Amino acid sequence: MKVVLANNLGFCKGVEKALEEAEKVCSEVEGKRKIYFYGEIVHNKLVTDAFIGKGAMIIKSPQEIKEPGIVVIRAHGIPDKDRKKLLDSGNEIVDCTCPVVLKGQRLVRESDIPVIILGYKGHSEVYSLCGSSDSDIPVISSLSDLDEILPGRYRGVVQTTFSKPLLDKLIEKGRGKGIEIELVNTICRASIVRRECVEELAEGVEAVVVVGAQHSANAKELVQTAIRKGCPAFLVENESSIPDEVFAYNIIGLTAGASTPESQYLKVKERLEIR
Repeated sequence: MKVVLANNLGFCKGVEKALEEAEKVCSEVEGKRKIYFYGEIVHNKLVTDAFIGKGAMIIKSPQEIKEPGIVVIRAHGIPDKDRKKLLDSGNEIVDCTCPVVLKGQRLVRESDIPVIILGYKGHSEVYSLCGSSDSDIPVISSLSDLDEILPGRYRGVVQTTFSKPLLDKLIEKGRGKGIEIELVNTICRASIVRRECVEELAEGVEAVVVVGAQHSANAKELVQTAIRKGCPAFLVENESSIPDEVFAYNIIGLTAGASTPESQYLKVKERLEIR
């Protein structure tokens, strides 16, 4: 089997920076203080397990901390109220929030008109964006969600890994319902470039394999990008999870989500090539 790598794949700059900061904390502390990670620093089990092996504890809320220590904030950010609780409890914060997510949080805080979030409900980034305001913020994930929004003028803040085709449809439908969204498009540039590379890749292969976590929004969007180009696509987490049907193809395009280490997608490449 021939495997063709996408021109741009794997860690983005935001992920690289977050992991460098987290590695620095783990190496400098080395058991001197408790180290907590607020959620998965990135959506990748291999990465998360590696930090657990270095002594980090994964928490989902400030209430889980019994002994103050150093709290590493995940790349997707956290709500303002949780940040305050962590500091008030005597914890030191190492903020690994992606700069683009920080921009989105700032836009939510500073908006002088009602805000809506265009993103995937339940995603940790969307949770942090909503938590940047004292008001309840509606989250728009599908066309039907717009039916719950009253006509008016809104500031629209977009999840960094949201689908651009879906975003365009939401804006168009909203306009038709009298919902005027003043869009601040914070879809990450790295996500856009990776999707463009998948579009190019899909034109010259029989199928595309995306290496990434099943709950990774950017990895799932790469799959959908290939499918929209008419190319079969598969999301796999590692070399052991490649479905048998993939091996029926002779030419495979390979890419990886922004949270996928190079070692992880190269193992998938090796597994594909030996069949």
